Amino acid sequence: MTPGARLLFAARQAASPFAARPTAQQSPAHRRSLQRAALAALAIVVLGGGGTPARAETSATFGVAARIDAGCLVDGLGSSGDAGTMGTLDFGSDMSLSTATHTASASAAQTIRLRCTPGTALLMTIDGGEHEAGGVRYLQHGADSGARIAYSLCSDGSCAAPIAVGAATPVTVLDANSEDIRLPLYGRLTLPGALPPGLYNDRLLVTLSW
Repeated sequence: MTPGARLLFAARQAASPFAARPTAQQSPAHRRSLQRAALAALAIVVLGGGGTPARAETSATFGVAARIDAGCLVDGLGSSGDAGTMGTLDFGSDMSLSTATHTASASAAQTIRLRCTPGTALLMTIDGGEHEAGGVRYLQHGADSGARIAYSLCSDGSCAAPIAVGAATPVTVLDANSEDIRLPLYGRLTLPGALPPGLYNDRLLVTLSW
């Protein structure tokens, strides 16, 4: 119950005895005194009912946060995740009867720009190409499946660390190379001799994950 309601109840209780008595026994002065008392009671009721209600102040807090994760960015990468052709591993040329060993590197000639947060655990996986057989990658002369040259992929120039078909190979990301990372792609092959002349090629799919 509000203060106004209590005052109104008291005013009604105070006014009721005077209303029950006959007005003939009251002098004019006494009636004026009663009227002033009733007006005073009414004034109290109005003031009590129109007062400002009590108000409680309530406050609370909430947190705001953002998380930044380590990762990589491939410039020009489309929504499909295909970065296009990143370069060529070129073993050069030789005569058809040669049995020489050739090496090649695709690190310097890469055409995509890869940027990563220093320390990111970047992995490179390479498939078997278009002519893989028994876990070995081959260059092939056109559609002639009998004219092939086996070759190896490595993650170092001396080919001491071969890159197996489908195997994940770690790529080091440091402060020094984080803005322009070159994938460690090297190759080696030994010509078998007695090969038909022409262009031998293959196409590999490189997948990056972090």
